Amino acid sequence: MPKKFFRYLIFFILFVTVSFGFGYFKTFLSLREHHIDINRAENIDNHNVSNIQEIKLNPGAKMIYVTLYSGCGHETRQEKTLDSRFAGFTKQQLEKEMGEWNIESFTPDEVILKKQVSGICDEHYYIGLNDGYVTLFRGLPGIQSEVVERTDILVETLREEDRAMLEKGIIINSREEFLNIREGLTN
Repeated sequence: MPKKFFRYLIFFILFVTVSFGFGYFKTFLSLREHHIDINRAENIDNHNVSNIQEIKLNPGAKMIYVTLYSGCGHETRQEKTLDSRFAGFTKQQLEKEMGEWNIESFTPDEVILKKQVSGICDEHYYIGLNDGYVTLFRGLPGIQSEVVERTDILVETLREEDRAMLEKGIIINSREEFLNIREGLTN
């Protein structure tokens, strides 16, 4: 039994030594190749790159306008085809023309422009009271709002709990929700 043990031990030590040597040799070669690649990159940096053309917008490119509303945190996206007067513009030329819009991404076929706006987007509605009638507003109660539609439902005809909720404003997400609530108030 001790002879077999020594054979296995010697075989194991030999295996570990060969594996370690192979790994060390492979790592050494890989580092050397990396060093050669770095030298090539440094040589490229020393060449004159002034002949490289800047990226220009192609006719028919996509313009994506992203607006972030700080009041509600929503983001809207609007896609348009490039205005023909911008065809052939570089990123720097377009930055000068776009004013408040920041260029987030620029390729020959697509530009993403972004801006932040204080206030809320047009996707917010609430139902409240205005001049004695139940009214649909665009906006948020107490912040910004504009009348979208005034119903023919008088405040005096409402139950007390409905009137209390409408005085605070009922925030809704769609026109369909408005129609359902409106129907419920008339029953």
